Amino acid sequence: MKKRIIVQVLYLLPLFILSACTKDDNEPMPQSTVSRLYVSNADTDAAVANTMIFDPADQTVFKVPYKFDSKLPDANGILFNPFSGTVFQVSRKNKNIRTFKVNTDGSLMQANSFVDEGLLSAREMAYDRTRDVLYVSSNIDSAIYVYTKASTLTGTAAAFKKLKLNGQPWGIHLDNNRLFVVIDLARAEVQLFDEVSELAVGNISPTKKITINGAARLHGITYSADRDVLLLTDIAEASSAGFDTDGAIYIIKDAAAQFTAGGKVVSPSTTIKGLNTLLGNPVDIAWDDRTTKDLIYVAEKAGRKILTFKYLDNGNVKPSAIALLTSSPEAIFLDAR
Repeated sequence: MKKRIIVQVLYLLPLFILSACTKDDNEPMPQSTVSRLYVSNADTDAAVANTMIFDPADQTVFKVPYKFDSKLPDANGILFNPFSGTVFQVSRKNKNIRTFKVNTDGSLMQANSFVDEGLLSAREMAYDRTRDVLYVSSNIDSAIYVYTKASTLTGTAAAFKKLKLNGQPWGIHLDNNRLFVVIDLARAEVQLFDEVSELAVGNISPTKKITINGAARLHGITYSADRDVLLLTDIAEASSAGFDTDGAIYIIKDAAAQFTAGGKVVSPSTTIKGLNTLLGNPVDIAWDDRTTKDLIYVAEKAGRKILTFKYLDNGNVKPSAIALLTSSPEAIFLDAR
């Protein structure tokens, strides 16, 4: 699950957004470094601002975030398109997707909105800027909803096509034209779909896949093509005993070679887990993969926190930064460049 634009003229850079937790590996670097973390909250209370922005995010102490009333109760996936300066966010409860414009001062303003009454249980999103196509995972009906001309949709709309999976999806990540999909529940599986824009409506099968050894229930995902590293989160128990202490982060190096047509069991290169980590229900993850930063951000839903770790962390380590929230973070998007 990312780039940040400070001034309007930078929107004209040849950028390409891939998914909710990654940066475009082919983008030129701007003149100044930026780091902005978008947070989507799952609360259904109308009084809660369901969007927050931490700017800058790459600090040892988080500043008070900018809060925005996106009017999206039970907000889930969120992403930012730096080319147009547009934020996409989805409400699982209202079955609608809104877009917001980012002002030059970093604040948000309402833009387009559309409702799809057929969108059963929206979770994560990924955006193909070159094709203006939005992908939304829906876990209850094991589907990926595909919306074409996504940036211009208004009113009542229906997905251009619905891709049916053989398991319940949660986190998704778009890398060029291949889609990584986390399969929720006991499968502990990540599926990879090549040439996803060419897939026909109906049942689809992954090109390749992996199963994560020791994982209980995967949710968040991000991938760096530059580093060929896959990052995943494991929420383990969602609500029973120990649910707020049993989460984990998995780092898989040389990830591309691990995926096979038949699928294989892969042991993580690194696991961050334990009481010191404060990981309970880490529902989403983002990574600033610049070697000068190498910071991992986690939406910790059970503890109502945003946690930061270092890429080289391993085992039962303390977060390097913690943001205490009064709401439940469900999804994050890092705009870092």
